Amino acid sequence: MHPALRALRIHQWCKNLLVFVPVVSSQHYDAVSLLTALAAFFAFSFAASAVYVFNDLVDVESDRQHPAKCDRPFARGDLSASTGMVMIPVLLAAAFAVAAASSWRLAAVVAVYLAGTTLYSLALKRVMLIDVIALAVFYTLRVAGGAVAIAVPISEWLVIFCVFIFFALATVKRYAEIAVWRETGRAELAGRDYNVADLPALLALAAGAAFSAVVVFALYTRSDFVRGLYSRSELMLAICPILIYWLSRLLLLAHRGVLTRDPILFALSDWVSWVTAALVAAVILAAI
Repeated sequence: MHPALRALRIHQWCKNLLVFVPVVSSQHYDAVSLLTALAAFFAFSFAASAVYVFNDLVDVESDRQHPAKCDRPFARGDLSASTGMVMIPVLLAAAFAVAAASSWRLAAVVAVYLAGTTLYSLALKRVMLIDVIALAVFYTLRVAGGAVAIAVPISEWLVIFCVFIFFALATVKRYAEIAVWRETGRAELAGRDYNVADLPALLALAAGAAFSAVVVFALYTRSDFVRGLYSRSELMLAICPILIYWLSRLLLLAHRGVLTRDPILFALSDWVSWVTAALVAAVILAAI
């Protein structure tokens, strides 16, 4: 793959599928809603790629010391900094063009996302715990962006659930990064305010947030919002044990050192995660 395409991290675009969560949660499966959500997907994807390029330029020196990130195009020298400076405005223009074509509200959410991720690249990612909280907020913004795009209200229970579960996933991601770094024999993670002694605490924080998310989801399924959408809303509670299993397995795999990358990207190549996703979809269909 060409270095410029690798710099875009197109495989990371899968995270922007979160914009479709409001389509599912509000049951807006009409063509207009799906196309509008698709526009939001590409708007966030172009914006995210712009941030990835910017982040790689900012972190080029620390990435060169990292056992995995040293293969990134800018860290390896496959792309020059001047090329990156051209890519960023092009990607930003594409992001806002797509977002504005949908609605100014979506463009505003994308702008907030960009402001936050830029601040993250410059400072927040170097502050212990603030970094994972910020990542949880950015994931939640994608869900909010999807709701804004198709003009539907988003349940406060769903927002709280998103914050908890994404905090858990972001913490697992940081845990995995530190575990990989530990193999180099160094105590501190370059460019981050963590060291290998933090691993047990991070896993505990991830577990607490993960199971808090399950509790919030259970409360969400019993809300008037969900009861008004599903004829058999009580079936939605069946998703809770599925979430407990998937999250518990994720934590155990991280603890064993099997999960060594972003848990969302790991799930895409994990057949067990696909089966659990299919079960969740089956429950949702049965509850409609």
